[in-house]
Amino acid sequence: MSQEPPVTTTVVTIPRRSRPSRGQRALEQRRRRQQAKAGAKQGARAHGWGRAEDADAAQTPRIGFFDRRRANGTPLLLFVVLAVLTGVGLARVDSRIEILDIANEITGLSEDQQRLLDRKRRLEAERAYLRRPARVSTRAAEQLDMIPAPAERIQRIELLPAPAPESEPEPEPESESEEQGEAQP
Repeated sequence: MSQEPPVTTTVVTIPRRSRPSRGQRALEQRRRRQQAKAGAKQGARAHGWGRAEDADAAQTPRIGFFDRRRANGTPLLLFVVLAVLTGVGLARVDSRIEILDIANEITGLSEDQQRLLDRKRRLEAERAYLRRPARVSTRAAEQLDMIPAPAERIQRIELLPAPAPESEPEPEPESESEEQGEAQP
């Protein structure tokens, strides 16, 4: 006779609701309170921190500030992130300051331009006033003792048209003059 292994069946129940009902929540809270009371009776605190007068506090050695174990790269990573953020912030502030300086310079230059344009308009008006023919003739008569010229003193000058430039005679080729020079001696 051969022995057959015993057959085991597993029953899995699937909850209808994933959220616990009010009764289940109340039961869970009651269990937690009971566990906290049991832990308090044993000397442990519910929050996990002990006090100096607890019995097991004397057994645990005190670890100094510099002896504490830290995650290896956390301080360096934190420092790098803070340094980068500080650098970005300073760069933004510097660019804003430059923008404001340039805007102030543009404003100053615009004011200078307006002032110069106003001065130019005033000078042009003064120039037109000073060049009036009536004013020039009175100033010439009063200050320089000038009088208008009589008609007989005015002479008309006629300009003759400029004579056309004379064309220079073309030079004779040298080869002919050399031949004639050789034949004459």
